[in-house]
Amino acid sequence: MLNIILTVVFIALFYTVVLLLAKINERVRDFKGEGLDYVKLSKSNSKYFALFGIAFIGFFAFCFNYLKYASLPVAASITGQKIDNLFLVTAIITGVVFLLCHIALFAFVYLYYQRKDRKAVFFAHSSTLEIIWTSVPALTMTVLVIMGLNVWFQVFPNAKKAPVNPLNIEVTGKQFNWIVRYPGPDGKLGRRLLTKENVTQDNELGIDWSDPASHDDFFASEIHLIKDKPVLFNLSALDVLHSFYLPHFRMKMDCVPGVPTSIGLTPIKTNDETREELKSNPYWASIDPETNEPRFNKFTYELACAELCGKSHYGMQVNVKVESKSEFDKWMATQKPYFDQVKEKLESSKSASNETATKSVSGDSTKMVSDSLKIAKK
Repeated sequence: MLNIILTVVFIALFYTVVLLLAKINERVRDFKGEGLDYVKLSKSNSKYFALFGIAFIGFFAFCFNYLKYASLPVAASITGQKIDNLFLVTAIITGVVFLLCHIALFAFVYLYYQRKDRKAVFFAHSSTLEIIWTSVPALTMTVLVIMGLNVWFQVFPNAKKAPVNPLNIEVTGKQFNWIVRYPGPDGKLGRRLLTKENVTQDNELGIDWSDPASHDDFFASEIHLIKDKPVLFNLSALDVLHSFYLPHFRMKMDCVPGVPTSIGLTPIKTNDETREELKSNPYWASIDPETNEPRFNKFTYELACAELCGKSHYGMQVNVKVESKSEFDKWMATQKPYFDQVKEKLESSKSASNETATKSVSGDSTKMVSDSLKIAKK
């Protein structure tokens, strides 16, 4: 914060000094009785403006090169790579236009400054120029829009083109963390009932325990994906707007309370494969002073919140791991259904002698598990 304040003060003082010098120069000229030589001033200003133009373009080139280390690695999903290609094409077109326009701006000021023997030419209308500067941008924008729509329909395919049998994962945003729910061996997520009776401290998602599909669902502290297997994220929020953002996969979708949303992708690189690629990046290959190891050793994909959702918004991060099918199956085998955990709590509460303590420990959620067990026995 102190650096920002000092920078603002420095800029303000710099412009104040420039303004004062200009006023002093004007007063000295008035004192000497000298008039303004507009031709001489125009020539001097054209040179200064040309030098400023060179410094301006050089500064941008320097910034792009200096901040290259902060750019994201190559996209780790199929659609992410297509989005990157679309962004690159757009950046090249707009970048070329940006450079040509500014080079022309600085060159015209330098070449056509005011001279005694030169008279400016004025014309009010040119159909040729108007056709060119209207049709060329319109045609360029049409091409970019068509390319964008093509990528859009791949990110959000219709039912006929949607991936078959994707991995379904439910992610719910809340202040200030993500709740990640996986289906068990049946591949189906249990039903949710967002009612006052169903949503409890032990069951904040309102999972319907009478639905057999919910009995093998489990919660995870990190997201595991299978390389080359499509995944569909079912998104929601419990309180305010959140935004499901996977920067390394170039995917983002808002999580809206009461309005289910979804987004899918197909990961194509594991975490280890991206680490190998980062070894050739000078920044990632440099030593991290905190660990005394190369920075790429700590790299991992992550889920972040891209919507300012409160004071601890910055802490909404979950690690994402892309792995092989065999590694994913091993991880799945170690997960315990949440239904079993609630059932164990119910059984332990039944064995307690104090009925009041039993009610305070079990809560409505365990009562629902008890009811669902009775239904299953029938």
